[in-house]
Amino acid sequence: MITIGFTGVVQTFHGRPIFGPLNERLTAGQITVVTGENGSGKSTMLKLAGQLLSPTEGKVIARDGDHELVQAAFRSQLALVTPELKFYSRLTARENLQFLLGLRGIELKDDAFSALLERVGLREKDIRQTYTGEFSTGMRQRLKLAALLASGAAVWLLDEPGANLDAAGRELVLREARRGAADGKLVFWATNDSREEGAADACIHLSRH
Repeated sequence: MITIGFTGVVQTFHGRPIFGPLNERLTAGQITVVTGENGSGKSTMLKLAGQLLSPTEGKVIARDGDHELVQAAFRSQLALVTPELKFYSRLTARENLQFLLGLRGIELKDDAFSALLERVGLREKDIRQTYTGEFSTGMRQRLKLAALLASGAAVWLLDEPGANLDAAGRELVLREARRGAADGKLVFWATNDSREEGAADACIHLSRH
C-alpha cells in the first residue's frame, strides 16, 4: 500500500511563508482533499506530494509498504491532472494520448481508445480528425482525465480537476475519483468545491499566512 508522509514540512518562497509545519499522511484507497483560499499553497502541496518540489524544511516520503519510493520508481506510479498539463495543439486526441501513454510503455488499442473517450464523455466520431487546439477548455479537461485513467498509475494528484467542466463533468470527476480510491489508488485532490470536499475521506485545510 502506497503512502505519502509529510513530516515537519514548511514551505516558503523567497523568504515568504506559505504553510507549515505540516504533519500529514496520505493513504492509498482513499480520497484526501486539500482546501484553502487562493495563495494558501494547495497546488504547492500537490507538487510536494509528487516530489516535483522539495520542501524548505521537513521531509515528504513516499512508501510502498516499508519500501521508500524515490525518483523514477515513484514517478512511474504518478499521474496528474493539473493546469500545467498541456496537449500538443496540432495533434489529435488520439495522437496526444498515444504520446503520453507511450512514455509509460502503454499502447492504446482502437477499442480501448473508443471506450476511454466514451468513459470521459467524448465521442470519437466527433473528434477523430480534430486537433486538440480546437477543443473547448472542458473537452481538454476531459481528455486530461482520460490520460489519467489510462495511465495505470497508483497515485493520482488532482489540481481542481473540475475546473471548466459543466455539472455532468464535475459529477464524472467525482465518480472516477471514488472508483479510483475503491480500486486502491491514492487520490490527493486540491479543491475549494464544497461538494468535492464532502466526497472525500480526509481533508487538509491550509490557512494563508
